[in-house]
Amino acid sequence: MTLAPQPNLQLLYVTDIPRSTALYRRLFAADPVFVSPRYVAFSAGGEALFALWSGGDAPHADVPRFVEAGIMLPSGEAVDQLYQVWRDNPDLSIAQPPRSEVFGRTFVALDPDGHQIRVCQRD
Repeated sequence: MTLAPQPNLQLLYVTDIPRSTALYRRLFAADPVFVSPRYVAFSAGGEALFALWSGGDAPHADVPRFVEAGIMLPSGEAVDQLYQVWRDNPDLSIAQPPRSEVFGRTFVALDPDGHQIRVCQRD
């Protein structure tokens, strides 16, 4: 039997598990499916997880990021509506305001550890 691996875990290194858990709980409007002192996981649909971990190297805000956490929404209007909510969130900063790209409307926010969260239209 050949195993065909599927990407099913998005893992962010964070400096403060309680702070990040509270933030993502609010952003996702969902409770974690697993909680431990250094690792917290949220369901990302099906078997996929979005997880926070403080057991790795601490993230440094000045280090360039080459990966984004992505949240796809059903329409450009939904992207713009979420931007209106997130722009006033004191725990997020907007790195890129809404704009149209080849794949539709998008914006980028940063969490307290500098992780990029791209919100965009569903492909």
